[in-house]
Amino acid sequence: MSRVIVCCGTGGVGKTTTSAALAVSLAMRGERAVVLTIDPARRLADALGVELSNDPRPVALDGAGTLHALMLDRKATWDGIVRRFAPNEEAAERLLENSYYRAVSTRLGGSHEYMAMEKLYELVESERWDVVVVDTPPTQHALDFFRAPDRVHRVFDRKVLGMLVEPGKGLFNAATRRVVQIIHRLAGERVIGDIAEFFRLISGLSAGFRQRSQAVAELLASEQTQYWLVTQASAPARADAVAFLEEMEARKLVLSGFLVNRVTAAPGDVVARRPMQMSETEWAAWKPALDALVAAKAREAERHQAGLAQLATTAHGAAVHPLPDLGSAIADLEGLQRLASHLPAV
Repeated sequence: MSRVIVCCGTGGVGKTTTSAALAVSLAMRGERAVVLTIDPARRLADALGVELSNDPRPVALDGAGTLHALMLDRKATWDGIVRRFAPNEEAAERLLENSYYRAVSTRLGGSHEYMAMEKLYELVESERWDVVVVDTPPTQHALDFFRAPDRVHRVFDRKVLGMLVEPGKGLFNAATRRVVQIIHRLAGERVIGDIAEFFRLISGLSAGFRQRSQAVAELLASEQTQYWLVTQASAPARADAVAFLEEMEARKLVLSGFLVNRVTAAPGDVVARRPMQMSETEWAAWKPALDALVAAKAREAERHQAGLAQLATTAHGAAVHPLPDLGSAIADLEGLQRLASHLPAV
């Protein structure tokens, strides 16, 4: 059974790059690794040098293991699940053409995260890889990854919109009929018909969805799954990290540690010296600015170290791994390998 490494974090902290570097590191150590990204900016494809799709693509890498990568296609993943659990091809095609289904599969809040979990399970179930690395969606809050299944399940809850399918049944016949009449006037018969058909068709898939959801939940809670929170040393990022940790503890999940990106190293005893080709007058104009730059870097390094110390005190025993600022954006495989050399063994 494949190991799973889930990289969580808010947008803008380097989560996609770190996920890719983790997969590179694992492949170079001899493992069969695959990295799943849900980042719509496609930065991972640029760094790995491959055109990513919803299916794993091989990445050319010198090492003892192998590396594959893919980018989640939310709609294609939804469609694949429908085809898998539909009782027959006709029912699958009718559901895929249903306008309400298309809205759910492309625009429903939380469905991106939910499909990430489904795709993760598909990769693990295939048994093609030793380890699956997941770059979670760049959500406003890292906790959205865990809350997504509840949001999606509410949409599939027949009790919520059951009155639209069978408004004449239940304890509140008169009340529901009046509500449905209002909705009919506002939305129209066709919309109500599509919603009713959606729930009739989806009912044939409900057992498969429930079984799949249970299997995914067990995978996410199992010992084979590690969670790493990618963050930065700044105060807002630390606040998100602590909130994430508390949510994980509430869900009885264990955080393996924090990967703190772009930590500035102390400049040390840097002495600016005048270049031979520069005159004393020119040097006198330039030296204060250079000294100020070194001092600013030193102050930034101190702030980052203080941030790391503060995070460590609130990490409840979870490891805190600082990753250095490499000085430029990582845009190729060589850059990922440089970052991989600073990552902990996972």
